[in-house]
Amino acid sequence: MDLTQIPLFKAMAKKLAWLGARQAVLAENVANANTPRFRASDLKPIDFGKLLNGGGSGALTLVATSPAHITTPAGGGTPEAPKVATTGPIQLEDQMMKVSDTATDYAFTTSLYQKQIALLKAALGH
Repeated sequence: MDLTQIPLFKAMAKKLAWLGARQAVLAENVANANTPRFRASDLKPIDFGKLLNGGGSGALTLVATSPAHITTPAGGGTPEAPKVATTGPIQLEDQMMKVSDTATDYAFTTSLYQKQIALLKAALGH
């Protein structure tokens, strides 16, 4: 079973990739805090709700096997995450808060991913 073909897992994998890339950018900001004329960067936020609602390229729809099932569209596509430069000196407190928020989001998404896999295993009787 290829979990990357399930829209929910695809969206979670994209979010994890984005969070990992953001953490690298924030670490670069902290590492260069004392570098003259260095400006902090961050990744452009991605609307993951829009990805799930079919806003990304290659929109998919969920399969409904009964007329009573919800038929919410789901989306795929490659998230664009360009760096956005900020103005002014680097505030280490702000950068560390962003690092903490990113780590929390990563842990939450990883936990959600694991619970979804456990749910699939339970449904399959493993």
